[in-house]
Amino acid sequence: MTACKICGAERDERCESATVRCNVRRFRDHEFTVWRCRSCSSIHASEAVDLDYYYRGYPVLGVQLDWKLKVTYGSLLRRLRRAGLDYGHDILDHGCGDGLLVSFLVQQGYSRVVGYDPYSKFYRDETALDKRYDCIVSQDVIEHVDDPQSLLSLFARLTKPGGIISIGTPDAKRLDLNDPQDYVHALHQPFHRHMFSSPALIDAGEKLGWRVHRFYSTMYNNTLFPTMNPRFALHYVRCYDDVWDLLVEPPRFTSWKIWTPLTLFYALFGYFCDRHTDIMVVFKVPESGARESGA
Repeated sequence: MTACKICGAERDERCESATVRCNVRRFRDHEFTVWRCRSCSSIHASEAVDLDYYYRGYPVLGVQLDWKLKVTYGSLLRRLRRAGLDYGHDILDHGCGDGLLVSFLVQQGYSRVVGYDPYSKFYRDETALDKRYDCIVSQDVIEHVDDPQSLLSLFARLTKPGGIISIGTPDAKRLDLNDPQDYVHALHQPFHRHMFSSPALIDAGEKLGWRVHRFYSTMYNNTLFPTMNPRFALHYVRCYDDVWDLLVEPPRFTSWKIWTPLTLFYALFGYFCDRHTDIMVVFKVPESGARESGA
């Protein structure tokens, strides 16, 4: 019997499950099983896998901080500013990868920003976890870890009283396991290990004493800038071999499917057609400090 690592409920034969392929080209023929917790609606990967093997050649490795990323990071920064982010704040990008967001924030004048990522050769220095921060950003990270509750407890320990904790992640509540192929990119197997439903994530934060400052039902990369929205990206990859790699490869215009009115529609108006499969929750830590439950 397997228990939900988010709410602790036991998995049983009544739990919804599905088989889904990998959305990375190199492993496109590999299939994996996911299941949904009947208590909190979160989704979990069933099989233990060698993630080091699957992360070799991960598509986003080596991506550069180009103008397109700056457009979307600008949207993320505006959300953080609304939550009270200031130029003098200490900022941690936890799970920063190659440090692209760190570089962007420095370019924008935020000089007190550091990154940490145990899988990055440039940002694996654990001394970053020895201090406290006014703002922690964790984008597309918590669904990748084996113990998401421990990660939240770490954030509670690292955040100063009155600080900001921003978490971006897929919303398991919006992923239909009756049609896993339609949600193959949000499920992102085998890389996504445990995916919170939005109510479960909010509940987990509130149990640590945080309050929700703002709930965003769409990812920060859903912008009004032409082609810079997830709905266009989904349409684009489906015009070819429907793998995630396409989003970091040079643009292609060889498929007849791309030369249709639907492409232009999503390029211009995809912002309004978002499927809300990814969310961002901005928590505020009380001035009295966060409870370090489970830390």
